[in-house]
Amino acid sequence: MKRVFFIILIMLSALSCLYAKEIYLVEVKGIISEYTFKHLKSHMEKAEASDSIFVVKLDTPGGVLESTRKIVQLFFESKIPIVVYVAPQGARATSAGAFIALASDYLVMAEGTHIGAAHPVNITGDDIKGDMRKKVENDTTAFMRSISQKKGRNEEIAVDMVINSISLTAREALDKKIVDLVVKNEQEFLEKVKEHFKLDKIPTIKKNEPTITEKIAFFLTDPNVIVMLVLIAIAAIFLEFKMPGSFIFASIGIAAIILFLLAINVIPINYLGLLLIFAGIALLIAEVFIVSFGLLSIAGIVSLASGLYILFKNGGNMGIGVSIWFISAILIFFVAIILAIGRLIIKDMRKKSYTGAEGMLEKIGVVIDWDSEKMSGKAKIHGEIWNITSSKNLKEGDKIRVVKVEDLLATVEHIDT
Repeated sequence: MKRVFFIILIMLSALSCLYAKEIYLVEVKGIISEYTFKHLKSHMEKAEASDSIFVVKLDTPGGVLESTRKIVQLFFESKIPIVVYVAPQGARATSAGAFIALASDYLVMAEGTHIGAAHPVNITGDDIKGDMRKKVENDTTAFMRSISQKKGRNEEIAVDMVINSISLTAREALDKKIVDLVVKNEQEFLEKVKEHFKLDKIPTIKKNEPTITEKIAFFLTDPNVIVMLVLIAIAAIFLEFKMPGSFIFASIGIAAIILFLLAINVIPINYLGLLLIFAGIALLIAEVFIVSFGLLSIAGIVSLASGLYILFKNGGNMGIGVSIWFISAILIFFVAIILAIGRLIIKDMRKKSYTGAEGMLEKIGVVIDWDSEKMSGKAKIHGEIWNITSSKNLKEGDKIRVVKVEDLLATVEHIDT
């Protein structure tokens, strides 16, 4: 009898341990890229080893479509439950993020979040036209349809996110059966996870922070950082040409270029946009040396703004772009520099010349030699010895003022002291 009781106790303990799962939480914030896929894959393997519930806390504007497909495949093939938690309040799962969120086994959104807007665009950022539009739309729509069918979500609304680029608030997504639950805070989220997976108690969270290498990788895949690297590289190279010899600026420029090349291996860029950025900066620099009455500046600003806008508008990207505020700040910075330089040039043009014949006008000097018969002599003016002439007789030591200069002969007048 004691042996039977002992066996039952062991079985109950084992059953309790089976349901005493923990949450293996990984936070994904920012652009979805190849690094995101590798980050999730490595942590999913650890979560599978401990038979945990894998939770992805998601806040993304979009990312690379190819990396998104890999993450969706990873979710589909997972041996453990996958939960996507769109949080904190104000977070989003748009574009590529919508595909990832809908591919989860259990999709939860915090209040004040939104999801959707997964429509593909062309390299200029506009809607794709003609046959290419049909091809890209059909492929992306089929991808979204397969996800919604497999996970039992509202297929019509999910496809509408791709075709019509609709976005839904958390409550709207819940009403239209796109998400499974909307919660107010993390505590409510944990309670609902406990209920959904029929756990005996609220699970503990094992939060996994990215490694230093992963943090650097995520930092480099920020579109604003990539643009900043381009600008730093251009500025450093320009300064190295202006002040050669130290190699400090050259080193900074080379480092920025290397980091930029690493970043664009992860996030494809539109090379037309990069060309427009270079052209815009070149035109703004040319304005300093060529008098164009602002035409080069206007062309440069338009080119720079266009390049920044379409830099990440690429067929393989979804929802990736440079912040409008960042673009505005860059344009304001360049406009301010051009205006400052222009003001200095205008001020300099209005200034009287301080060199040559014109620069001698109104200068004060002292007569050092004078011939009364020839009404001419020499004077020390502005640290130089000049031949002078005057309509009135002068003598050595007289103070004079230059009133005219012609053929290195200064016409002067006497100054009463």
